[in-house]
Amino acid sequence: MTSHFAAVVTIGQTPRPDLLEPLLDRAASGTTIIEIGALDELTPDAIPTRSPRPSAGIGGNPLTTRLRDGSSVTVDEGDLVPLVQQAVDCAERAGADITLLLCAGGFVDVTAVGTLIRPFEAAVATVRAIGARRVAVVVPYEGQASNARRKWAAAGFHVHVVVGDLAALELPVDLAVDVVVLDYVGHAARDVRALRARAPVPVVDLGECGAEAAVVALMRPGQEQESAIR
Repeated sequence: MTSHFAAVVTIGQTPRPDLLEPLLDRAASGTTIIEIGALDELTPDAIPTRSPRPSAGIGGNPLTTRLRDGSSVTVDEGDLVPLVQQAVDCAERAGADITLLLCAGGFVDVTAVGTLIRPFEAAVATVRAIGARRVAVVVPYEGQASNARRKWAAAGFHVHVVVGDLAALELPVDLAVDVVVLDYVGHAARDVRALRARAPVPVVDLGECGAEAAVVALMRPGQEQESAIR
């Protein structure tokens, strides 16, 4: 069987087996996967952190991620761009056929010679494919609401933003939307399943969309997809 080589770039530090799980569950036998974290080479005091709930009027897109010691940090997308670019460059030097960027941020300024999968773009394609126009976009922090609204509106959707912890999230009973989008990468699979069980419309998870897009990019015509990596 043909061997494939994928790299997963996270915005925090590796290892992150929880973030890899959707891809591992879908990738074909013979696929090699490596992890690279944008903050892997930084000590905690060198990370340009910020509050996950910035004051009103402060711009940017705060993204929360995890360090190797299990602690969480919030870094603005703009500060992460050069670090993510270095991680993508490292992945391609290592020989990755495709690189999956595991973050909800757009990172439009990050480039790759080969195929770069952004979960946001994959989720937009999924939402369009099911014909949805009105989307409820779920983010974990208020500081991410304005950027989430802006990017989904720019993609052509009517947007209602919901802020909250997915594990305890209750959707408004009068929410008139076609789909719920989880605009975050890293939700526990059990929490996504639980929301799907109680949501009256389809639920699209960015992490799952990114993994699906990566598998499609890795597979060649006629190659059967298997459920695990050996």
